[in-house]
Amino acid sequence: MIVGLLCPFNKNTGVGRYGIHLLQGLLRLNVDVIPIFFGDFELPTGWDSNYIEIPLKTSSRYLRPILYPHLSKRYLRSCNFDILHSNGTYYLEPDILTLHEVHKYMIRTRKIWHLKQLLPWEIATLQYEKKNLKSGKVKKIICLSQGEKREVMESYKVPEEKIVVIPNGVDLNVFRPDRIKRKEIRENLRIGKNELVLMFSGHDFERKGLRYVIKALPMLKDKNNVRLIVVGRGNSKPYRNLAQELKVLDKVIFAGFVPDITEYYVASDIFVFPTAYEAFSLATLEAVASGLPILATKVNGTEELIMEGYNGFFIRRDPKDIAEKLNILIEDDNLRKQMSRNARKTAEKYSWDEVAKRTLEVYEELIKK
Repeated sequence: MIVGLLCPFNKNTGVGRYGIHLLQGLLRLNVDVIPIFFGDFELPTGWDSNYIEIPLKTSSRYLRPILYPHLSKRYLRSCNFDILHSNGTYYLEPDILTLHEVHKYMIRTRKIWHLKQLLPWEIATLQYEKKNLKSGKVKKIICLSQGEKREVMESYKVPEEKIVVIPNGVDLNVFRPDRIKRKEIRENLRIGKNELVLMFSGHDFERKGLRYVIKALPMLKDKNNVRLIVVGRGNSKPYRNLAQELKVLDKVIFAGFVPDITEYYVASDIFVFPTAYEAFSLATLEAVASGLPILATKVNGTEELIMEGYNGFFIRRDPKDIAEKLNILIEDDNLRKQMSRNARKTAEKYSWDEVAKRTLEVYEELIKK
């Protein structure tokens, strides 16, 4: 069996990290995989096997969604794969499609979305998504969560038997509590020994709800001993201005994009994530694997990951609600520490080897037909 795996293989995006881990997991299962990608990529160290790079002469993020699907289909026309697996809508009518979002739902979480959906790249993305999900040529659709599966069935009337739910995974050896590393990193960040650190991670600050976390800071009990670390690429200026207006700027560390996010998980105590939409956020899995209690909105993925009062709390995109849940953990050290242990136990149910194993089962089922 020869599998063509189309994905952005890089550590800068959730889809890219997924691709790297899935590729590594399939290789450990001795699957003959040929990675296929556009532009920048990071294949496993020492990779000396075949791969296919599809040339794309534009770096514009607005032209990419318009060009990718047609270009990849044309370029791979002569390739003889037993299975072509596309992660995201990078190909029109692959054998297997893994959805890392249902764009029809995600776009509605944006401001003035009814106007944005008229932009050329949004029109293209929605049309390609519809074509793939309505197509009889796509044999299996892999969703990352039960919620995403519901969205596919409701929006595109896809029959349930065509969908397989395989959640994201997490590297438990990389993301884990580390007391020694924690002390070192907190000293480097000039965080006091007794300060409690909140962490927020995400590239789309608006959709992931950073403003609500910042607005919650003035409402916290013992707020002078609480810090917020913001990790992710984005325009931080309006959020710095907001923190300044609320007189909490000195309590917020804007780390930007970081090459090693594990350090920030290790340095933190609670993960706060009031996002408006996810398929199944990798950040939430990385957080619980690092032993962080998680406060997140009840969206795809978190509704399966969070057990209320066991490893975290559900929150609304509302500063008062966020502050109330944070104050419970600020005031109760024992509860916070127990939730930390429970979070790590929760993460142990998710692994990239399990993702690869279940994906291979999908491949084998199709080959038999």
